[in-house]
Amino acid sequence: MPRTAPTTLLGTVSSLGTTSGVANIIQQLALPPVGEGVSESRVVSGSPRRYPVKRARTTGQYLALAVAGNDEDRAAMRAAVAQVHRHVRSGEHSPVAYNANAVDLQLWVAACLFRFFVDQHVLLYGDLSRTELDTLVRAAAPLATGVNVRPEHWPADWAAFEDYWANMLPRMAISDEVRRDFESLADLGFLGEAWGLPGRLLSQAFGPAYHFMTRGNLPPYFRELMGWSWTPRDQRRFERALTALRWADRLGNRVVLRMVYRLYVADFRIRRRLGLKVLGRLRVSDLMVRDGGGRRWPARVRQVDRSR
Repeated sequence: MPRTAPTTLLGTVSSLGTTSGVANIIQQLALPPVGEGVSESRVVSGSPRRYPVKRARTTGQYLALAVAGNDEDRAAMRAAVAQVHRHVRSGEHSPVAYNANAVDLQLWVAACLFRFFVDQHVLLYGDLSRTELDTLVRAAAPLATGVNVRPEHWPADWAAFEDYWANMLPRMAISDEVRRDFESLADLGFLGEAWGLPGRLLSQAFGPAYHFMTRGNLPPYFRELMGWSWTPRDQRRFERALTALRWADRLGNRVVLRMVYRLYVADFRIRRRLGLKVLGRLRVSDLMVRDGGGRRWPARVRQVDRSR
């Protein structure tokens, strides 16, 4: 059967995307002001270390609104994101200066999110033509405008996007603190911090496989920044996983995933009609989340037990 080229970002969604979220986060946070901003964050309510299900929902909704929402939806999300980002600013002792609402940082994050959609399709189904990529670049503009990037700052076509991406790569660097955060995300260790014993059991059961898929989805340049190895044997194993994921798409998983995106949009609209905060109640701690800010009960018990 001939491949149908996607003309929208929703058309690129595939089973592989369920395994590549952390790989994309690593790309976003490899830009030091972004990585340090997240690592030093005091916004408890938006942290996967405290509320992983909520964080997955709000991130999923942002992506869903960009690819399947309307202008009104995106405007409401844009305002909510800007409010949260006002609390993510560098302090006196921060290793680099940052402001989460800075346009250059948000443009990089949006570019990485665009790669999340494109890369999952390309890895599973092969390269796209320049015309197809140009179409997708234009379709991806809401990923940037949704975080207050002006439309004219988003690349006009794939050639412009490639130039932007290549010019940004020399700025990438990963500190030891941020690398530890990445490891915790890749092996699902953060679930233990959020949920205590149940989270640790989930990490032990699924962490090794997710860590492997994270390494496989990560472009070699970023893999090297992480200090992760990748052998021919790893590549063969990854190819077998891709084959399984193609079969999952053929058996209907791709349809299910696109439906999930539309359900995210519906949930977002229902929340707005009910007068609920679209990102939930904002909670900001005096402590960084990584230093224990907003620590939840199961994790606190685990910490006390370990100190005996």
